[in-house]
Parts: sequence; structure tokens; C-alpha cells
Amino acid sequence: MKLKLFSICLGLLMTFVANGQARLTVVNNSGRYMTVKVMQGVGAGALHETVFISAWGSATVYFSSSGTYFTKTKAVITQRDPVYKKGKAFRVTNDASGYSVLTLTFTIKESAVIQSTGQSISRAEFDRN
Repeated sequence: MKLKLFSICLGLLMTFVANGQARLTVVNNSGRYMTVKVMQGVGAGALHETVFISAWGSATVYFSSSGTYFTKTKAVITQRDPVYKKGKAFRVTNDASGYSVLTLTFTIKESAVIQSTGQSISRAEFDRN
């Protein structure tokens, strides 16, 4: 029984190591706190995962299947209006051919006019899943 259990565990471990795990690391290169929604699909998309990232922090999102994804981001700092952005679509691979290891870095430069890249969206668009 112990040998069978060991063989099953070893098999699962080898499958995990061989297949890897697709992942996206989101880096917050700003003094704002961020809520990042990773959406699957195109258009409105379906919520894959939401991560909360502290100022100058990072978070990792894992994917179990291949697909097209995009991000919706809310960046907040005290005494300033939140910044809402929608990112461009990106492709994730997680299959027998390999797996994606991606990094997204968000940067916001604070000034009289906030400087950031990406498509601006409304709060309503951000809140919609």
C-alpha cells in the first residue's frame, strides 16, 4: 500500500514538473495600492482572478489552461482620484507544448496630470465582471 501511494505521489509530482504551471507576475511600480482583475476571454470577459497589490509590491496569478486574457486595474492613493485602466489582451499557454511565464509591470508617475499607459475605463467598467 505504501509503495502504491508513493508511486501515485511520484507520478503526480512528475506530471506537475513536466507540465509546469503558467503564471503571470504583476508588479506594482508605483506608490498606489492596486486591485487587478485578470479577465479571461475578449470583450467583457469572465473573471479569472482578482489580486490586491500593495504599493511597490507584486502578486502572482496562476493559470490551469491556455487562453486569451486581459487585465482591469484600479490604482488608489489618498487624496487623489483612482486610476482605472484596461490592459491589452495577452495569450497564455499551459499545455503539452509548454507554459507561459509572464510579467506585467504597472507604473504611474504622480504629477499635476497623472501619467500612465493603457486604455482608461470608468469605475462602472472596472466593477463589471
